[in-house]
Amino acid sequence: MARRILFEFAKFTSPPEYHWSTHHGVLYRWLDDFAAGRRKRVIVEMPPRHGKSEGTSRRLPPFLFGRVPGARVVLSSHTADLSEEMSRDVRQILDGEPYREVFPGVGLKAGRRDRDRADLFDVTGGGSFKAVGVGGALSGRGYTHGIIDDYNRDRATANSPAHREHVWRWYTSTFHTRQAKDAAILITATRWHEDDLIGRIKRKVAAGESEPFDVLTLPAIATDRPHPDDWRKPGEALWPWFRDEAAWEQRRKLEPRDFYALDQQDPRAEGGTEWDSSLFPSSIWFDDWPTDLVLLTFALDPSKGRSSKHGDYSAIVALGRSKDGTLWCEADLARRPTTRILDDSIEFVDRIQRESGKSADGFGVESDQFQELLADQLAERVSGKWFAGIVYKMLTGGVPKEVRIRRLTPDLTGRKMRFRATPGTRLLVRQLEEFPVGEHDDGPDGLEYARRLAIHLWNGKRGSK
Repeated sequence: MARRILFEFAKFTSPPEYHWSTHHGVLYRWLDDFAAGRRKRVIVEMPPRHGKSEGTSRRLPPFLFGRVPGARVVLSSHTADLSEEMSRDVRQILDGEPYREVFPGVGLKAGRRDRDRADLFDVTGGGSFKAVGVGGALSGRGYTHGIIDDYNRDRATANSPAHREHVWRWYTSTFHTRQAKDAAILITATRWHEDDLIGRIKRKVAAGESEPFDVLTLPAIATDRPHPDDWRKPGEALWPWFRDEAAWEQRRKLEPRDFYALDQQDPRAEGGTEWDSSLFPSSIWFDDWPTDLVLLTFALDPSKGRSSKHGDYSAIVALGRSKDGTLWCEADLARRPTTRILDDSIEFVDRIQRESGKSADGFGVESDQFQELLADQLAERVSGKWFAGIVYKMLTGGVPKEVRIRRLTPDLTGRKMRFRATPGTRLLVRQLEEFPVGEHDDGPDGLEYARRLAIHLWNGKRGSK
């Protein structure tokens, strides 16, 4: 039956004046996959007022009760009041004539004392619905389908490190622990901050520290790095009926940071960034190392010095130069103990040499503080065994990090650099996009070391001819 497809169900149970568009079809197809168990972990990123909550928090739960007998749904939002408001909307749909026409015999279950509250009710067939604010208790309340919709109330709360940590701890210690066997999780939100819940989950997934999530990202204005399900050409609006390209451009000019965060699902750090986002199009990415490298350098930024911040990454960076002058980069960025840095560096260099077919010409290690000892240990480990190049002790000479990283500007603006499509390299590029206002810059710092060493060695090569 067509109405047993979520999109058709939503249209049948929604007001007739609602204006449907292409992006709704994409959204509901993903939600239908979630309901059918084809997607167990889902993140949905779309601009405000484009129907995210209508689909995920109001239409999906009643559909689940009709399709999955015994479904136990937990819905959470930034406050208990908002969660309970959505709960009342779900109840209204369940109690309506259109719903009974689609799912006869399914509806609210009466007769249970204290189970007819705004935050909790039962459904025929053994199902139940629980609404809770982020941070609220779920003791004794497991779920087969968990939905989190908007965990931040506004920018002020999103900007608070304490609040972001509170949301993360609630997700890991409360929400995530209440799953039934084979439970499914769906998260959607207005993105305010790069370190919000979705941002942290994405980083955990990239680092292999979380179960994978399927992510649907549909920005207000299509980019040149579209999601596979985004049908638009770059620059086209997601829902022109609601807001066309000219209106979005006015919004971008009004407040760029809010535009990129809320509307483009690309939250950026406070303040201005060094390099425009146009310098990082999809064409910068490559899959396999070229076979015509004439120079290959590596660099290590251990990020363990006196000025390092808690949670900094150690960055191992490879930089190759091909015959036409193109620079090719790959990075391994991770939070790792000092005891792992040398082993990971050696494994990284061995792999890049093998995959590129080029022997390393040199390895630079930041050596301003304790790192000099690290450079000595690395030189001892690889002497006569690893590569013909030398381990170089890279000194800052008292030049501030931001000044050093800005030395990358000619190659970035000249579009000479390409980056391998790996999680660590994507994190490095993200740090470039956010520089100098991002929380971390270990990747760009390591890249600058590798570039500086490459220039030194290349000039030496040319001078010896």
